[in-house]
Amino acid sequence: MRVLVVEDDPMVMRLNVEFLNRIEGIDLAAQCEDLPAAREILAREEVDLLLLDVYLREHNGLTLVRDLRRQARDIQIVLITAASEMETVREAKHLGVSDYLVKPFEFERFREALTRCLDTHQRLSRLPARAHQRDLDALFRREATVAPPARPGDLPKGLTANSLSQVARAAAEQAGAPFTTETLSENTGMSRVSVRKYLKHLVDRGVLEESFHYGQIGRPSFTYRCLDGETLAMLGETGAPAP
Repeated sequence: MRVLVVEDDPMVMRLNVEFLNRIEGIDLAAQCEDLPAAREILAREEVDLLLLDVYLREHNGLTLVRDLRRQARDIQIVLITAASEMETVREAKHLGVSDYLVKPFEFERFREALTRCLDTHQRLSRLPARAHQRDLDALFRREATVAPPARPGDLPKGLTANSLSQVARAAAEQAGAPFTTETLSENTGMSRVSVRKYLKHLVDRGVLEESFHYGQIGRPSFTYRCLDGETLAMLGETGAPAP
């Protein structure tokens, strides 16, 4: 599957390319930083998948998506963007993008998105001239495997209720102000790596909001803000949600 990456942030572009190189069955067809260059590449190159940012300097990436849909181009599209406002999300869904990743993203989520696109690409290439219902079911009724609901006391492997309680209390003490991993590491006495695991868990549960920017040395710096003070306070007391 040949992939075109359209991204105007050099750091994110390098990350995209690095991640692509780690997935079998994926070839980087080209990379560019704006829509005019993307259109030129699409006019001359065979592209199966487009990794596209929405905020591209003076352009909006969704403009290219609309163009491709009008042209009926057989190209899957994954948005990788900081744009998370509902208007953009709704239009992306309406335009039939294959997946939507909000920056910052991790390799596992990136790999999941591209693996599903690759699977769709391969299934389409194997369809006979006249598809049978079983072929169509395999293509259109595919769903990601859903894990059984977690029990109230369950935590991801490697996390403990006591340490989660410690991190949650330290986060609650920030009184709603943004904070960093380093701040909580100092306040809890835990390593930054350990604190980061618990903060990610709280972000995944919607208790905290995570944002980032690239620092002077080119590495992302993360900050956190409380979204659900009641749950955070409860976790600070018990380390697990109420039954």
